[in-house]
Amino acid sequence: MQFTGITALARGRGANALLTGILTVASYIVLEFGLIVLLPKGENRSLIAVAAAWTWIALVFIFVRFVVGGGMPKPDSKWNCSQCRYLNDASSVICEACQQPWKSPDKA
Repeated sequence: MQFTGITALARGRGANALLTGILTVASYIVLEFGLIVLLPKGENRSLIAVAAAWTWIALVFIFVRFVVGGGMPKPDSKWNCSQCRYLNDASSVICEACQQPWKSPDKA
């Protein structure tokens, strides 16, 4: 659900989608279940663990959305790849189908 969205965003931004997905899921599991074991006993222990795990998901999303592919030219809206005609999201800076970077219509 949220993990597949992050991997799709990572693929569209030029990151390794498999690595991003594994990092996101593994870190979520470690944080949620590891913190329950490591935190001192208390009634808020599980709540803190869940909040930390979801905060990690949010941080990964923010990193992928705003840092990965940050130096590449960006489209203003959804765009069709000039090579394969695949319709990409506005957040994608490379074509999800053929991995070609977005080119401004002026330069294409």
